[in-house]
Amino acid sequence: MSKIGRLLTAMVTPYTAEGEVNYPLARRLAASLVRAGNEGVVVTGTTGEAPLLSDDEKARLWEEIKQELGDEGTVIAGAGTNDTRHSVALAKRAEAVGVDAILAVTPYYLRPPQEGIIEHFRCIAESIDTPVIVYNVPSRTGVNLTGDTLLRLSEIPNIVGNKEANGDLHAAAQLLEARPDFRIWSGNDNDNFHLWCMGAYGAISVTAHIVAGRQRAMLEHVLAGDLAAAAAIHRPLVPLTNACFLNGSPSTIRYVLRELGVEIGSPRLPVVEPTDAVGAQVMAEVRRHHLDSFSLA
Repeated sequence: MSKIGRLLTAMVTPYTAEGEVNYPLARRLAASLVRAGNEGVVVTGTTGEAPLLSDDEKARLWEEIKQELGDEGTVIAGAGTNDTRHSVALAKRAEAVGVDAILAVTPYYLRPPQEGIIEHFRCIAESIDTPVIVYNVPSRTGVNLTGDTLLRLSEIPNIVGNKEANGDLHAAAQLLEARPDFRIWSGNDNDNFHLWCMGAYGAISVTAHIVAGRQRAMLEHVLAGDLAAAAAIHRPLVPLTNACFLNGSPSTIRYVLRELGVEIGSPRLPVVEPTDAVGAQVMAEVRRHHLDSFSLA
């Protein structure tokens, strides 16, 4: 299995003033995120507004960003939908352009039973050779991956890990104890410290758009066994994370990036901008922190 990386940003999708995907800026943003301390980027995930992008837009983003990063960073393609056949087709397309892994979300809206979820992921994983990370985010999908389901998924050779965003640290501990070789990437930034202390592998982060350096330092402290130093980084990041989700995601982090000078355009509907009052509240917190610098040249 190719190296996927511990710290990854769930990257926004930049748009032009006309609302079209801004591919040159997407390339530069991905490269800047890697320079800031990320080992790679998740492209066309939830934060990248995957449901609002066409298949052709997704495939071009995967290809262009992989070309841009080369061996400097990994590209994980958000290729999951709630339609198994569509997800398989997207996974094959992502593999064809050379991405390093697939991120496939639990089927949303339909709320299938656990057996249906298992077969959904099995079909995706068995259709390609590229590693697959499953994405458990019940607040968005309406259904949770149970511990037993994750154990069964971990037995499928091509499924290498789970992006865990259900907030259930007890279940994560049980999975880590039962299958320490099955990688968990934290999917909630405020859970990063707790999951890493239990042995989780890394994080797929939203706030790593702006504080990858701080998150990288926290992870390195945990890996070195210096939990006091890691906790000292984690604590002030909690209100920052809360601020970056005040108007939901990806709306809020897009607003933050634009306020910091990254011209990524307006989101596509139904994602909307924060109000002036909410935006001011967000930026008041953001500006309290030491942020990564953006080098988009």
